[in-house]
Amino acid sequence: MEAQKLRGLLGLARRGQKLALGRAACRQAGRDGRLHLLLVARDAGASAVRDATGSNAVRCVHVDLDKQQLGGLVGRGAVAILGVLDPHLASGLVELVRAAGISPPTP
Repeated sequence: MEAQKLRGLLGLARRGQKLALGRAACRQAGRDGRLHLLLVARDAGASAVRDATGSNAVRCVHVDLDKQQLGGLVGRGAVAILGVLDPHLASGLVELVRAAGISPPTP
């Protein structure tokens, strides 16, 4: 149920232009001060996160989905990183990721 909510919320965010897809879009959103959260696929490299955030301090949530699955949530191919551009949406997504059980266990 929560996974469907997550898919729906991400779809609405994409249509409302509240998502940045990929490194370059996230980096630009961070420079503009619009980036509030990064959803990071489990198979995304550390350099992808560094490139996407630049020198900006941004909350990152690693999800237990690969690039194909993460991209599929927004109707795209492989996407390693999704940037959330709305603070309220970012808070809601963090809770949904936890509730859906797609946040990897903390070591």
